[in-house]
Amino acid sequence: MLSVAGQSYPGLQHVVQDGASTDGTAKLLAGLATAHPELSYQVALDRGQSDALNRAAARADSDWFGWLNADEFYLPGAVAAAADVIASEPEVDVVYGDCVFVDASGGFLRLLPAHAFSRFTLRHYGCFIPSCATFVRRRALPDPSWDPRMRRAMDWNLWLSLASRGARFRYLPRPLAAFRVHDDQVTNTPKSHHAAELDLICATYGLPRTARARRVSRLLGRCVHIAHKARNRGFLRQMEAVRLAGQGDLCWWQTTGARHRAGQLVEV
Repeated sequence: MLSVAGQSYPGLQHVVQDGASTDGTAKLLAGLATAHPELSYQVALDRGQSDALNRAAARADSDWFGWLNADEFYLPGAVAAAADVIASEPEVDVVYGDCVFVDASGGFLRLLPAHAFSRFTLRHYGCFIPSCATFVRRRALPDPSWDPRMRRAMDWNLWLSLASRGARFRYLPRPLAAFRVHDDQVTNTPKSHHAAELDLICATYGLPRTARARRVSRLLGRCVHIAHKARNRGFLRQMEAVRLAGQGDLCWWQTTGARHRAGQLVEV
């Protein structure tokens, strides 16, 4: 939440949807809302993450929005950088950049560069677009925006839905957000726990449905993904990010050192 408050962009609306958690989040939200009047929060039981995202989007009144999960944060200037692309390319529906993997305390692990939009890569390799570093035009969204049946792959499902509807994607080769890696995150649960989601996505978008066909499809998608990253210098930027950020803390709103490291990183 502090990474949103620290964005250098005027008129930013910040909507938080909390699923009635019992870890002190409600008290924290109340305190932050006092200091940051742009923050609007709601604490209520929901049917999972996708349902919470739909509720938050319904409460927002902007033409564009991005979303962060509780284990993610923006890097300096992320919103302004995306807004510059939106202003210069009014036909675009989705703007996305790179994300950085950090540990539970915000320590740099690695840069994960994306690449220019590839429908083939999205369909066959998987979700190469990081949700924490993505901004979406509201009018391009389906209804509901996030399928409530999705608990792990709601972002991949949304990108596939937008692509099938002809949405225009624009890649911004710059780190925009950080994704914290820790043991309790949903993406660390075995894929077998979410097999029904994968089956549903494959049936909806005409993707391979047998295990063997999926393996072949993903191998082809991975090859194309690697080729795109090599062509746009993604692997070189990964190595450069290690040199610039080192193993330092990237929670840029906390200390001068973290701000300096995060500022260097977004220039990769």
